[in-house]
Amino acid sequence: MTAKGGMVVRVSTYAALIVMALATLFPLLWVASIAFMRAPERFAGTPPLWPDHPTLVNIVNIIHQQRIGDYFLNSLIVAACTTPLSVLVAGLGGYALAQAKFRGHRLLSWVVMFAVLVPTQALVLPLFEMFSAAHLINHYAALVLPATANAVSIVLIQAYARGIPKEILDAARIDGASEWRTFISVVVPLMAPMLAAVAVLTFVVSWNDFMWPMIAMQKVDMQTLPVALASIDREHYQNIGLMAAGATVAILPMILVFFASQRYYLRSVAAGSLTD
Repeated sequence: MTAKGGMVVRVSTYAALIVMALATLFPLLWVASIAFMRAPERFAGTPPLWPDHPTLVNIVNIIHQQRIGDYFLNSLIVAACTTPLSVLVAGLGGYALAQAKFRGHRLLSWVVMFAVLVPTQALVLPLFEMFSAAHLINHYAALVLPATANAVSIVLIQAYARGIPKEILDAARIDGASEWRTFISVVVPLMAPMLAAVAVLTFVVSWNDFMWPMIAMQKVDMQTLPVALASIDREHYQNIGLMAAGATVAILPMILVFFASQRYYLRSVAAGSLTD
């Protein structure tokens, strides 16, 4: 391929990626725009792409009148507790399944793979019975503990950890490092990109979870943000500005988390492709 042909391919690729990015971001930007519109603009047929006279009325109402800050805090506590615990369990479990050889190793790997296929809806009833018997309904632990051992995260870490050269691990053991010291000092830095990617995915899933928090948190003041927004939607279904403000507030933490860990996330994707 000539240099000119390569340039054309490169420009075409970037153009296609830009179009895809704009198509993905457009609905989010439009919702955020509606959150700053006054009532006449919102109800005048199709809302415009940008408010003529931006206002913070919808944001103020969703925060003060609907107590969205309380539900935001509940979701933040659950996601902040779930993410590090899930990363720890997935890191240890995935590495053990990838590198350690013990009796029943293959069977346990298949069990974890099978757990990935089990739908969340099938676990709701046994989880409710379990946490109800433990008197943990309407407690943060009811949301944090089930998400700690995530089969998808374990499988991702396991696949990534298989690419760690055994020579590096053997060299650490020869130097006298224990298994725990080898994991902390050698394995964790090598798996940092994938651990960061798992952390992002765990945070997003925990933040957006709806079904189980709706069942486990029966007290209004313990509801998470997605459940609270659904309740507000039923009460104020005609006020699209209020709902757009709630959606804008709900999506901000996920955007911030993604941009904060974007470098590690992209590194994990690149390293995974090279491993394959």
